[in-house]
Amino acid sequence: MWNGDGTVEVNGFRVYYSEVDCVRRIFEKHPETAMNIRPKNQMVKNAYMNNLLDLIDIICLAPQELTEEELRDAESTLLELEEVGFELDWLKKKLDELCVRKKKMETRGARMRELDGMIVEQRRVLWALETERKNEENEARSDSARLGFEDVV
Repeated sequence: MWNGDGTVEVNGFRVYYSEVDCVRRIFEKHPETAMNIRPKNQMVKNAYMNNLLDLIDIICLAPQELTEEELRDAESTLLELEEVGFELDWLKKKLDELCVRKKKMETRGARMRELDGMIVEQRRVLWALETERKNEENEARSDSARLGFEDVV
């Protein structure tokens, strides 16, 4: 139902028209999401829905776009929403997956830096070996060169 303030009512929540599709999809895929919500005050309910939408936006970000503090804040927001009656097991699973991906990304980043250091060191060793080989090659040329008449006499 369209309200005069630019909002639409979806499952008992007033959401901005631009968010209607997102909220409908949440309730289509996860109808249990707000079945047990305790707040009855419309403004409070709307504030919680906005928190839920913000949380989903955060979870949609790539792991490297988030700090550890932002992930902790997201976990706190999720717990707060669950405390007021939202059923968000589906979202908790996604947040946990994001945290795992972030940890893996950080671990891989450290390993890649370690490998980069090893590559640099191996390049130094290879450069030293190539230099030594060129010196050996130059000495071998001079050792195998024919002597001229003047060299002998």
